[in-house]
Amino acid sequence: MVGRREDIGGVRVSHAGAPGKRAFGQRALHILTAVPPRFDDEALTLELSVADLLDSRLRRNLGFTSRGGYERMWMGQAIHSRYQEQAIADDPGYRREVSLRLELDHRGWKVVVHGRADGLRPRPGGGVVVEEIKSVRSGGQLSSALREIYQQQALLYGWMLKRLGEESVAVELVLIEIGCEGVERQPIELDDREVDGEVRRRLNALLRGFEGERAAAADRRAAAGRLTFPYAAERPGQERIQSAVAEALESSSHLFIEAPTGIGKTVAALYPALRFALENEQRVFVLTAKTLQQEMATQVLALLNNERSFRSLRLRAKAKMCANGEVICHEEFCHYARDYHLKVQQSAIVHRLAAEHSTLLPDEIFAAARATEVCPFEVSLELAGRAQVVVCDYNYAFDPYVSLADFAGDADLSNVVLIVDEIHNLVGRGRGYYSPLLSARAARAAAEVLGKGAPAERAAAELCRRLGELITRWADEALEEGGGRRQEAAETALPEEELWLLRPDLDQAFVDFIEFQRDTGNYRAEDPFVGLYFDFLRFLDGLHVSTGPGFSHCVDRVGDDSRLRVLCKDPSRLLGAVINRVRSAIGLSATLSPPEFYRDLLGFDRERTAFLSVPTPFPKENRRVVIDDRVATTWRERADNFAPIAERLSSLVRRVPGNCLALFPSYVFLDEVHRRLDLPGRTVLAQQRGDSDRQREEMLTALRSPLAGDVLLLAVAGGVFAEGVDYPGEMLRAVAVVGPCLPSVSLERELLRRYYEERFERGFEYAFVVPGMTRVVQAAGRLIRSAEDIGVIALFDRRFLHTPYRFHLPQDWLDGQEPELLVGDPGLAAAEFFAAACREVE
Repeated sequence: MVGRREDIGGVRVSHAGAPGKRAFGQRALHILTAVPPRFDDEALTLELSVADLLDSRLRRNLGFTSRGGYERMWMGQAIHSRYQEQAIADDPGYRREVSLRLELDHRGWKVVVHGRADGLRPRPGGGVVVEEIKSVRSGGQLSSALREIYQQQALLYGWMLKRLGEESVAVELVLIEIGCEGVERQPIELDDREVDGEVRRRLNALLRGFEGERAAAADRRAAAGRLTFPYAAERPGQERIQSAVAEALESSSHLFIEAPTGIGKTVAALYPALRFALENEQRVFVLTAKTLQQEMATQVLALLNNERSFRSLRLRAKAKMCANGEVICHEEFCHYARDYHLKVQQSAIVHRLAAEHSTLLPDEIFAAARATEVCPFEVSLELAGRAQVVVCDYNYAFDPYVSLADFAGDADLSNVVLIVDEIHNLVGRGRGYYSPLLSARAARAAAEVLGKGAPAERAAAELCRRLGELITRWADEALEEGGGRRQEAAETALPEEELWLLRPDLDQAFVDFIEFQRDTGNYRAEDPFVGLYFDFLRFLDGLHVSTGPGFSHCVDRVGDDSRLRVLCKDPSRLLGAVINRVRSAIGLSATLSPPEFYRDLLGFDRERTAFLSVPTPFPKENRRVVIDDRVATTWRERADNFAPIAERLSSLVRRVPGNCLALFPSYVFLDEVHRRLDLPGRTVLAQQRGDSDRQREEMLTALRSPLAGDVLLLAVAGGVFAEGVDYPGEMLRAVAVVGPCLPSVSLERELLRRYYEERFERGFEYAFVVPGMTRVVQAAGRLIRSAEDIGVIALFDRRFLHTPYRFHLPQDWLDGQEPELLVGDPGLAAAEFFAAACREVE
């Protein structure tokens, strides 16, 4: 760096010797978060951000420091914050993070520009200085591209202030050295008329692009009229789903659809949603809880897109799209981020993939991006912005730390349609998004890894030890009971003030640590200190939002680990902030009973939400449901029932001519029954807690292969084999569910029970029975998925006959009868059922 340096208020400051002046239109990189420009051609209004005013060649937004997730908490945030706090202390007239809004007319359009200046500093004698603050590595030089774009951003803010009536405006680029935090001020000459001319040229380009997109939209509207249902015949019930979805979209309403597994809910909802979206320039996001559900949705979209009239994209998790295994997403640390904008522009990879593929799949994107040496995940995000349909995990809409820019708090979602598959899973997911924890074990592990390294590592290790000791001490005091006894968990206040006091030191240690890693090339994937630091920041954020009766603060002990926890009991306010901004949200599931439970806990607007229940279209003769009331699975009775359950499950399996799936409330229960089974000659596979994706696929392959013979697969309810997996045709002949599969008793469940009792007067039912019976019905739904499928559903536990469990059995199982009429011996019931089925075939 060059220029004069001095100390002001303890901060080293440098003044560049000569003002800089840069013309617009040169290639550069920016790191602003940009919401796509919003055009209203009826009102002739255009809303856009400062980022949108940069030439399209410059707008390669990596997002490594600004888009979603942990990158929002990058080291620059800490450095900027400390600089701004010092500036306010030195001059109370200093203003930080100043939102600007400018209106102007252009070719008959009303243009509204939004931006946020890093800092505004009063000038001696009047006027203001606009500060564009950037952190740079110690002793390093900005690339010409980065310097160019930073200066352009600063000039745009200066131009906005001049247009807003500020008579005297100066512009500075403020560069802060990481580590020593030396500050260099680089004045930039502002010619507001020159900037205004460049802005006008950029607006012309945006309007030309809008005209082109409007023509493409006209083509999509025409294609919507030719869109046909992708199957020769509709299944019973699908027409009702299509009609209800179309009505919800027309009225901008929300809709819950409860329909049996196998009816084809996804295609029945996607078909009218896609047709509406193409006709009305809407975007569709298909949100799922599991990868297999994403694959199924992608297959349906491919069938609907035989004309290639729209573009769909499946978005894979960032960790699985990383090409180099690093967790630090920054051009200083990642080869695939370095010179991203130049490589994307020169290779035209985004344009090429968009032109070649109407269905964009993660493997294709990954291979092409890695070959071009650019970040595959960022390429997929750019392509997602060009897609009419995006298939992705719930996280990308609802998790505040990884959500897409499309779902930012100030984003306009009025042109978005959500199709939420297996929406019953979103209650638990939503609670998890706002239930961060801090682990003493994680702090100790980070300290152990760092403790014998360089000074930057040792300093970080000491802070990790301090954090771990704070967590342990606080938990010990809260868990201590009278007489020296200790609890395993407790609801208590948390050491919020002590954590906030620790943050400045952790911020500095993190900056020093990252800089040391850059200098030595010694960074690690899944670095324990990096992970701990971001967990710490997320926890502080969680403390900030966790107000009101919907949250509890807790401590617990798991083995040798003490933890501080924020428990979200009711995510409705936070999930509803997204759901109720979209045009329509369509929730699909085989189990949505009681509907008000899901509506209220997911934050759906009562006035905008309807509910549709579709009965099974499959012949009742194809299925036999039997309840074994001679066994019990309550906690107190389990040990005495392991052997009887194993005996009666073995009897069932021996009488089923084909594969069987048995589901248990826990891995421990599964193992106890597994050891007692008596099934000579039968292949028995058991899911294990640590199974990899490959091992799970091998189990499914065994079910599909005739070479394995008849297979019994033992798995846990609510897991990968119980939901979201297709067992087509003769792949499965019986499903046994052992117990109502209630969640285990814990402080968390007890706090939920109290909260639900207070809010709904149904505490035990909502906290335990609803999630447990949802697992049961989802598991049983794996069996009958077409009019040709046949099989037996066996429920092992007398509680299925008791209140409130009996009221959560599907009505089509009961056929208007009482549950007692389903009682029987599962083995005998299977023998009778399959004997009758064989006679019918003959």
